[in-house]
Amino acid sequence: MLIAGVLLAAIAGMFTFFYAQTTKAEAPAPIPTTAVIVAAREIPPKTQITSADLKLVRINSEAVPPAAVSDPAQVVGKITITTISVGEPILLSKLAGANGAAFVVIPIEALGANGAIQPNTPQYRAMSISVADALAAGGNIQAGDTVDLLYTLNFDPGKYIVNPSPTKNTADVSARLVIERVPILARNLSVYVIRTDATMSERIGYLMAAGGQMQLILRAPKDDRATGTAGQSFDTVTQEFKFHIPTKISG
Repeated sequence: MLIAGVLLAAIAGMFTFFYAQTTKAEAPAPIPTTAVIVAAREIPPKTQITSADLKLVRINSEAVPPAAVSDPAQVVGKITITTISVGEPILLSKLAGANGAAFVVIPIEALGANGAIQPNTPQYRAMSISVADALAAGGNIQAGDTVDLLYTLNFDPGKYIVNPSPTKNTADVSARLVIERVPILARNLSVYVIRTDATMSERIGYLMAAGGQMQLILRAPKDDRATGTAGQSFDTVTQEFKFHIPTKISG
């Protein structure tokens, strides 16, 4: 009986071993996955991507597009060219650089963590102005640069003032930096797209239609200082440069 018990135990052990090996051999192999950045929500075109727009997921490696990215730093701050749907892998081919051809009206710093516009954000608008190369730093201003707008007006008292004073109001040229620190969003030849607010866009529209001359004055990168200038006309320029004022000689 002892021998029979040992044999039965040995047979049971062998049966258990072979069953486990068969079950292990028949278990499906794990599916390889790859970490990919996808859209956490639908991202419209011309939207600057924030970290809240992204989500890291693992998907079947065989289904991963060749151009998919896994590092959020590669896409945060870039601009969508087309709509990206929820769960769709982020492809660099659908993005433009922050200074590329695509641009956004609302800057990324005005967006909250959820992508919504922050309270008290200015009513930002994008508008285009035409400025010849000779009046735009020789045509060297590009998207991503910051400029000041210099406006020069041929002032005619009879045109702008009711009952002008012959002793106080005189025809002259007046030059003024009307707007400072204006970002250039895009450029196409001599047409520049700038970011401004709704009220200032009306003022710029008036100045452009009033017959004066607009120039773009290029700022150095990171130079956000206010100029504090007050404009120039003959009375201020002649004092600064000490022009000799000719004296009228009667015959």
